[in-house]
Amino acid sequence: MTALERQTGSTLLELAVAGAIIGVLVAVLLDQLMRYQEIAEKTVMETTVINMRTGLKWRMAELMASDRMQDLGAVAQENPVDWLAAPPPNYLGPLTAPAPDTIPPGSWYYDTESRQLVYRPDRARHLKPGPDGEKLIRFRVTATTHPAEKGRPPRVEGVTLSPVVPYDWPVF
Repeated sequence: MTALERQTGSTLLELAVAGAIIGVLVAVLLDQLMRYQEIAEKTVMETTVINMRTGLKWRMAELMASDRMQDLGAVAQENPVDWLAAPPPNYLGPLTAPAPDTIPPGSWYYDTESRQLVYRPDRARHLKPGPDGEKLIRFRVTATTHPAEKGRPPRVEGVTLSPVVPYDWPVF
């Protein structure tokens, strides 16, 4: 038998090298897929907040148009989800001080005790935990007031929806 006839098949070493290369490629692709899923989740969460802020502007415009600006302070007590045409599909509703581990990942809820809108991410590998150590993003509606004039109470001039603590979610 000649040397050419003996070299027709692949060796076990070649098979192992090919398997290792394929394994590394699959690992890199899965890591990137998870990263893109996290980017998509962050984008959906931020888009939902943008929609709530737009709903807040419409609510304020409604009060201005009906000459009821004195009711603007009450808007700061409202659930921001009520400003949307429909709640997000992952919205659990108003809850009273739930334990974070009882909330399914990827869910919104309104904490009626703290008056905060809370999002618990599903894919939060890059989200840095807040001061409480939890990977939760909390939003609050706050009223901007004009200082009190002599003999008059402070006047509410605007309402904003903003994070309670700025979150750091660097997935890009």
